[in-house]
Amino acid sequence: MSSDRCALLSATFWEAGYRHLIETVHQRDARAHRNLDALVIAVHDPDGALLGETSIDPRKEVFDLGTLVEEIAGVVPRVMVSLEARYDERVFPYRPHHYAFLHRPGSDTPPLYYAVNAVLGGVPDRVGATNINNFETYVFRQRPSAARYSILLGNLARFATAEAQVTAYYGSRRGPVEVALAPKSHREIDLPSEREGHRLERVEVKALFRLASYVVGRRADSGDLVLFDHLFTYIK
Repeated sequence: MSSDRCALLSATFWEAGYRHLIETVHQRDARAHRNLDALVIAVHDPDGALLGETSIDPRKEVFDLGTLVEEIAGVVPRVMVSLEARYDERVFPYRPHHYAFLHRPGSDTPPLYYAVNAVLGGVPDRVGATNINNFETYVFRQRPSAARYSILLGNLARFATAEAQVTAYYGSRRGPVEVALAPKSHREIDLPSEREGHRLERVEVKALFRLASYVVGRRADSGDLVLFDHLFTYIK
């Protein structure tokens, strides 16, 4: 891909059994398809092994992630998918952002819509947001939306191992967990919904650089996803 184009690296997680659609770009100019130069998708297993990669036609507005993963990797329970986009900065005064639809066919659980998580400094310098640090957080609703919570973390670095601290807060109590992620690997860390009579209120992730990070909530009876959302980064 051309080096004179702006770039955005983002990532999501695909899980078997779900219909998962990705909208390539949600911002457009008057010429409609002058919106994206190139988009390359790479698929990695939990240990970081590259299962395959492919290019997406930049004129394509929506693609089926499940079909793509099955074509690349076959039958797998869960993978991390990176999306490397290149685009003309005249089209995007701010960074583009992929959006996604997630639903288990036949389930009565409502579908989920979410913004795909940008990683590894994916914000262009031209917007002045160069002071993003390595601290991300997520605050849960007062009324729980799921019986089982967890956080998915992925390391998109090519060579560096990521050491992260995941801290869940229960009132004045907290439960820190140390996590080490090899390059391109990912893990799911359980977050108990209650601890010592206090419900889960928020979770924080601290790392040396931005990871792919999503909070996950599942129903107790079926295990269906009822929450899939990225953490939010503090800017000093």
